[in-house]
Amino acid sequence: MEIAVEIRNLKKYYGDIKAVDDISLEIPKGMPFGFLGPNGAGKSTTISMLSTVIPPSSGEAKILSFDLKEESKKNRKHINICP
Repeated sequence: MEIAVEIRNLKKYYGDIKAVDDISLEIPKGMPFGFLGPNGAGKSTTISMLSTVIPPSSGEAKILSFDLKEESKKNRKHINICP
């Protein structure tokens, strides 16, 4: 099974505020996926990090095996977001 999105210990802080606290998940290629949660849970921040709009404070993420930090231009070619 090929993994489309792989996230390991992704975190985002704004000063002392934790916007995303240690999220890890794998999404198989071709698998329908929904990202649900209450207001303030970090959904938009996580998507912003995955789409390279904002950098993560720590952790790793890959989209189609391209590293979020090292290969951000390649990642952007595979991402479509409609907020």
